[in-house]
Amino acid sequence: MSQLTMEELASYFFYAQGNEGPYTLHDFVRLIAELGLGRANEVREDVVQQIAGGRRLPVIRAELVA
Repeated sequence: MSQLTMEELASYFFYAQGNEGPYTLHDFVRLIAELGLGRANEVREDVVQQIAGGRRLPVIRAELVA
C-alpha cells in the first residue's frame, strides 16, 4: 500500500464516507494530524470501513490515538 499525502489521505477518508457522511474534510485533516501521517496511512482502510459501518469519528479517533 503506497503512502498518501495529507491532502490525498483526507480526501480518501472524506469521499469514502459517501455524500451523506456526517464528517467534513476538516474533521479528517484533524484526525490525520492527531494520528500522524504514517499511522493514518496504516489504518486508512480500517477507518473507512468503520465509518461506512456507522461508527462515529470521535470514537475511532479515541481508539487510534490511545
